[in-house]
Amino acid sequence: MRLLVAEHDSNYYGDVGGHPPEGAGLPRSRGTLRLSFKRHGEKTVFDELYQQGCLRARMPRCHDGRFSEAVVMNTSGGLTGGDRIAVAAEWAPAAAASVCSQAAEKIYRALCGAAEISNVLHIGALANAEWLPQETILFNGAALKRSLDVHLHETSSFLGIESIVFGRTAMREEVVSGHIRDAWRIFRGGRLVYADVFRLGGAISEQLNRAAIAAGARAFATIIYTAHNLAQHVLDGLREVLAHARGRAAASLWNGILAARFIAPEGEALRQDITQALRVLRNGRALPRVWQC
Repeated sequence: MRLLVAEHDSNYYGDVGGHPPEGAGLPRSRGTLRLSFKRHGEKTVFDELYQQGCLRARMPRCHDGRFSEAVVMNTSGGLTGGDRIAVAAEWAPAAAASVCSQAAEKIYRALCGAAEISNVLHIGALANAEWLPQETILFNGAALKRSLDVHLHETSSFLGIESIVFGRTAMREEVVSGHIRDAWRIFRGGRLVYADVFRLGGAISEQLNRAAIAAGARAFATIIYTAHNLAQHVLDGLREVLAHARGRAAASLWNGILAARFIAPEGEALRQDITQALRVLRNGRALPRVWQC
């Protein structure tokens, strides 16, 4: 099991004029989670589980034992500037399991530094891995630096999603300013096959209103699906569903990688759209139970 050590980025809300930034020295959340899955007969089970700090994981009983679920929990209740959590997950050959979050992750206003989230996944031969966290909600003044590195075997499959909601519109919240840097990297057989970095900072509300960025949307998501035998009909089925999205969505397929993008006016519409998309990409299997609570 490989563990990624989070790297601090001082570019967010750093020191000004030689004085310690506001909030320096306050207690910070730290969390490390290492988990691995292995095949045990017809089922996928935990092989290793190490949890430290504010991160925990549980594997609820599933109706379909051939595809297991692990639920990640952040007991701190949310993250703010200077907090750091890291998850490292590994799928042994032929393992089939989803990793999801217990609830939406909340990123609160930062007094200093950025909240850092580092996720590293290693997926073995013929394994079927899903990374299905629920949405991340940013509050006004939040700062987030997040990364997801996925290392695939040539014969493994991966379905992953990351979604961001800028404020809860039902609570009339507006994210006027803040910072976010969200980076994906996917390797297959040791070769980089997908890289994507999204960065937005400063006057976030003004930027989201620009037609070339979000056209007023306040929620967005990316879904990536890749498999060694990915066929065109998967894309066709997904596009058929996306044609009825409440927000705006599009998908493309190239080099064995299917990518779908979503924007929506608020989090509820986004969740409905990505839920329909995930059902297609999961061959009709029900979403993890935590998604239905």
